[in-house]
Order: sequence, then C-alpha cells, then structure tokens
Amino acid sequence: MPLSSFAEPIQSVGGSFKAYRMDSTIRDSDMRRAAGLGTCECCDYVAISKKKESLVFIEETDLESTITDFKQKYAYLNAADQVELLYAEVLKEHRLKLYGSMLVLCRLSNSRDDVKAFLPNNAFQFWLVITSESSDSIVLDYLTDRLRGFLKSPLTREMMNVVDIIPSTKLAEKLSAQAMQID
Repeated sequence: MPLSSFAEPIQSVGGSFKAYRMDSTIRDSDMRRAAGLGTCECCDYVAISKKKESLVFIEETDLESTITDFKQKYAYLNAADQVELLYAEVLKEHRLKLYGSMLVLCRLSNSRDDVKAFLPNNAFQFWLVITSESSDSIVLDYLTDRLRGFLKSPLTREMMNVVDIIPSTKLAEKLSAQAMQID
C-alpha cells in the first residue's frame, strides 16, 4: 500500500486540503496497522512543510469539550488543582501522540521507500488545532507556552522547531502558507 493511499482531506478545513491520515478507523487506510502496530496513540494527520525541511504533525481537538468533561470528572478538586491537572493531562496526551506518530513513521520507513523518501532529516512541527468555537485566548497562550516547553524538552530545539496551537478557522491559511498540498 503506497503512502498516497493514506491521503485524506482534512475535515476541519472543509476538505480543501489533503494530508496523510495517521489514525484512520478504516482498516485498509490505517497507517498504524500498516506499520504493524495496534491502535497506538498518534496524531490525526502528517504533512510536510513546503520547503521539505520538516514534518508537520497535526492533531485536532475540541478543547472546550475536553475542559468541560474534565471539570465534571474532577469536580471534587478546587479550581486551581483542576487547572494544573488539566494542563498536565493535555501535555502528556499530546506528547504520547507525538511519540506514537514518530513510531508509526519510523516503522513504515523501514519497509517502504516512499515513506523513507517523504521523511526529512529529524525536523518536526506540531500543530494542535482547536476545533471549538470559543476557546479562551489566555488559556491557549498559556497552553501553547507549556506545550512548547513540554514537547521540546525531550527533543532538541533543532528537532522540534515549531509547536503551535491554532484555531481551526486559521488552519487552511496556515496549511496553504506552510505545508505542501498532497494530490
């Protein structure tokens, strides 16, 4: 199965841009399964930057729902403890997805020349796309700073050169400007 078989329109941008779907639930187009893995945590999509200098891992999330569900689950904690625990959980979840994505691509690149050719030399970007309409900009700024530090600490700055949290309304613009379109 060639790498192109994983190309899929990104739904949060209205399907106007394609990237490689990593965590498909469709058996024949599940990149994890093709890599010989089970349902490991990984990002939703992977693309490559226009200059082919880095991979772009894209994870879409409904942060508002996550926060609401989290507050209900941990209602017994005071607000400050809820916030700290929420940030810790969100950070760990996305680090796990990033590592899972790297594992999937590493395993695929060992057996597929088209995947090996697709991969740049050790440079990655991580874009967390917020699909909720009303995310608080202060929360997003704080989360961006913490996520950037959290993801860059185990990887060198040269390896993880960009960590961004962006609203889905800005994703199409960012993709057009910075990522290669897949046909």
